[in-house]
Amino acid sequence: MKILNSKLFANILNIISVFALFFLLCKNIPFIFGKSFDAFVYNSDYFINYTSGFIKRGLDGHIIYMMTILTDFSPVNILRFIYLSFFIILLLIVLNVYLKTKIPFYFIFSPFLFIFSFVYFPLFHVAKDMEILIISYLVLYLFVNLKSRWLFNIVLSLGILVHEEIFIFIFLPLLLIYLFYLSEENFLKTIARFCVFLFPSTIVFLFMTLKFNGLSNNIQIIYDSWKPYSPYLQHVIFNSGLFDGKPRMIFATLKESYNLLGLIGLVIINFLFITFGIYLFERKHFIVIFLMSALQILPSIALCFIASDFGRWFYIPNVILLFSVFLLRDKTTVENNIFYLNDSIVKIYNKLALPAIGVLYIFGGMPYGGFNIYRYFYSNPLNIIINWANNY
Repeated sequence: MKILNSKLFANILNIISVFALFFLLCKNIPFIFGKSFDAFVYNSDYFINYTSGFIKRGLDGHIIYMMTILTDFSPVNILRFIYLSFFIILLLIVLNVYLKTKIPFYFIFSPFLFIFSFVYFPLFHVAKDMEILIISYLVLYLFVNLKSRWLFNIVLSLGILVHEEIFIFIFLPLLLIYLFYLSEENFLKTIARFCVFLFPSTIVFLFMTLKFNGLSNNIQIIYDSWKPYSPYLQHVIFNSGLFDGKPRMIFATLKESYNLLGLIGLVIINFLFITFGIYLFERKHFIVIFLMSALQILPSIALCFIASDFGRWFYIPNVILLFSVFLLRDKTTVENNIFYLNDSIVKIYNKLALPAIGVLYIFGGMPYGGFNIYRYFYSNPLNIIINWANNY
């Protein structure tokens, strides 16, 4: 009976996810092919280029700029094609994860994973999330399978040139993978070898973060570089902290007590959903993912205090954890592993994992901006279905 109920439970949540995903696709496909994409595209870091000098986040923007000059195609349509390509590649990666693991559809397309990305997709600007996740997957693949150190660092460095947040989110998972799966030496030697392995990419990250922010006068030069090529790029808008070194601080948002409670609630709920899910579906790697998820809270909170994208700072590391589980599925931990989980934690997860996943799925969500409780339900599958029913 318990197995039957768990299967019924999974099927119900799978059906909800399928409907929510279908409705979101119906909303997003017209966005990427229609004039809405053109209208939103001005607010995108994809149009940062190197015409004003070498600055962070400019790599793919300069590639688009050079393609525009060489082909005479519209830069907006070039980005549309690239964006759609990233969508298809990421979809194939996710499909591969789904088909080759025991992780169910409703967990992968939950409010805390890919349902959120479809909700966020057309809201504010054309973001680099899909590209960052694809590069993260490739970096993890090269690292887990001990491919060439230099190839690994080249790919990660290119990712940093696309957006420096990739290094922030992938550093701790790489460290834990190295500790648990790739090195059999003592702790201090393992840390030293890891630092040497990652040294080239770390230097690139530090230079991009500390030296190549750019200045406010870079903005006008970049604006002018796009004006001849598209009527939609006459007034490009970039991250307000990119050129002046002053990130979009959210202390004003958090000084209201309910917003601070919302942030704390998001941290706890997100951690529980991801770790309960991994415990249920890929228990072999539970201790590693438990530690990864706990440690990833630190960069997520830090980014919440300096940039106002909120839910993205939890969604992106969640997907990186999912990719880590997938790529480690055939790996075993090294024999000198000294970490273990207290039996009482394991008992709690064993008893509560399944009902907790159901409750958090049905009532969960992540905010696209701010920590007001109403914003959490933008990525809630039932809310998506209800909104669709009310509108049609």
